[in-house]
Amino acid sequence: MSKKNDKYDDHLEEQKRLQQEQQGFKAIFKHKVVGPLTIGILIALVGVFIESEPLIWIGVGINLFGWFLAIRD
Repeated sequence: MSKKNDKYDDHLEEQKRLQQEQQGFKAIFKHKVVGPLTIGILIALVGVFIESEPLIWIGVGINLFGWFLAIRD
């Protein structure tokens, strides 16, 4: 009887883990539109704080790619 409970508990834990992965912070970066937008904004902000011109432009480029995907969909 305890083996059935263990298998059931393992299945529930696996479902919880999968649900957390789908709804968690990492899920943002897997999304086709929101991922590039988020990454672009983060890179651009780091470029602004470090005062690095190339990082700002890389962030803007990635952000523009995210907007392109948003408009295309």
